[in-house]
Amino acid sequence: MELRQNLQLRQQLRLTMQLQQAIKLLQLNRLELATLVQQELAENPVLEELGGGRPEEVPMADLDAATQAQQEPREEEDWKKLLEEFRQLGPVSSGPIRKNDDMPPLEASLTRGEDLHEYLFWQLRMARLSDTQRRIGAEIIGDIDDNGYLTAESIPTISARLLVTPEEVEDVRSRVLHFDPVGVAALSLEECLLVQAQVYYPDHLLVQRIIKGHLADLVGRASLTLHRRLGVTEAQLEEARELVTSLDPKPGRLYAGEDTQYVVPDVYVEKSGDGYVVLLNDDGMPKLRISSYYRSLVDRNITDDTKDYLKKKLRSAVWFLRSIHQRQSTVRLVAESIVRFQKDFLDRGVCALRPLVLRDVAEEIRMHESTVSRVTSNKYMHTPQGLFPMKFFFNPRIESSGGEDLASEAVRDKIRDLISKEDPRQPLSDQQVVDFLAGQGIKLARRTVAKYRDQLGILPSSRRVRMS
Repeated sequence: MELRQNLQLRQQLRLTMQLQQAIKLLQLNRLELATLVQQELAENPVLEELGGGRPEEVPMADLDAATQAQQEPREEEDWKKLLEEFRQLGPVSSGPIRKNDDMPPLEASLTRGEDLHEYLFWQLRMARLSDTQRRIGAEIIGDIDDNGYLTAESIPTISARLLVTPEEVEDVRSRVLHFDPVGVAALSLEECLLVQAQVYYPDHLLVQRIIKGHLADLVGRASLTLHRRLGVTEAQLEEARELVTSLDPKPGRLYAGEDTQYVVPDVYVEKSGDGYVVLLNDDGMPKLRISSYYRSLVDRNITDDTKDYLKKKLRSAVWFLRSIHQRQSTVRLVAESIVRFQKDFLDRGVCALRPLVLRDVAEEIRMHESTVSRVTSNKYMHTPQGLFPMKFFFNPRIESSGGEDLASEAVRDKIRDLISKEDPRQPLSDQQVVDFLAGQGIKLARRTVAKYRDQLGILPSSRRVRMS
């Protein structure tokens, strides 16, 4: 055994904290970025928010040059150069932005919907019930799930818990069934729909008859002969079917306790002449700049510890501002590339969506595919055709004998349109859809059509049979 010292030269790629921050900023959406900016404002006193007005433009700095600027100054003259750069750096701007003077309606600012159980408890307090009945009602409401149902075991469980008879529990449950939303606290789908039918359509006995014994026969082949078994005409059965489908099978979902998520677009695409212009959404984004007060402190007679602290915070601030610039510039470049590739979609809709992969955009803007993937993650684009995730515009290629390949989303749209126009008495099977698409030069396997149909939420042909 012996102790040796060896000298080895090795190259190794490492990401600095600044580069990691720049990569993190790329995959944030607008709301997440705004939150991060507010956090940085609170932690770094050198940064300040511009009071109002449109911030002046700042020349975009290259990340490599910015990385060099973050190295520790070797001498006082290096520090002075860096300080001069701080003086020239103004507030952050992201380039062209979309101005929207119309404030959203007041109801759009709601962040929490009314809870189902709270709503039912309020109705329980308003009802004319005895103390015992209120205790039973509270137990019933507490056992209701988010869809508005009770389990079959709930009644004996509540009876044993409160030392009351099952008949007393059932009596209170029958009252809760007629609370709003009607049908809540039901034990089954049939009971839930039947209570709603009795309240909303008390004179339509055919609807109640169908719910009691023929609910499953409303779909599939059995629906073609259901009117004969019920002794009614096809028109009467069709009217009853419409009323049944208007009932809510999950009455509690409208009052679910989950917060409503509102999508805020990161990019707007607007028509401009024969083309389109990409505008970033900067609404609500703080405008940042380096504080002139802290810049002036560096020239004063301060302690070395204070100067080191200011150096650290100034470097952090400059890198943060540049990272935001780089992020905004990259998002715009990717969005503009998508718009160029998908111009036909913007003009005509989903049927004209072109096949597109990350590599296509990456090669056009000369960036890596991983960068494009980060930019398009969790971000939305508002277009003349509607609001879409940026990932929506990337679709695999499906070959067509017509000479022009199609995007998978465009093929799904064709399947949706084809099934929407089918004869409800003789719905198209998956094989018939395959044959029809083949006639248009689109070759798909039957299992692929079945997969696309499931993704669209369309039932199989055997369950789509119904009378016209």
